[in-house]
Amino acid sequence: MPKYSFKTIEQMLLKCVAQGGKPELSFHLRGAEYIIITYADRCSFQRCADESGANASGERYFATLQELYAAPQIDGRSLGELWDEADEFYCFDFEP
Repeated sequence: MPKYSFKTIEQMLLKCVAQGGKPELSFHLRGAEYIIITYADRCSFQRCADESGANASGERYFATLQELYAAPQIDGRSLGELWDEADEFYCFDFEP
């Protein structure tokens, strides 16, 4: 999956939800893998476990994707501040 702006990702996730899906977007940032899961009434964010099964974070819930994007997440910085560093995006629901 190519690199996208957060605005584009938000639109794609919300479109999937509107069609009855529960899209899970994974991406890499600063050497770790993260996942955003979008539901009809909220979204969640968490760091995935590494290869040894360690370093996973708990799932944090947000009312909207914009709230998630603006909240301090990684090293006290928001996804808004760090989004340009994110890569290796994947979401099964976005596949053709």
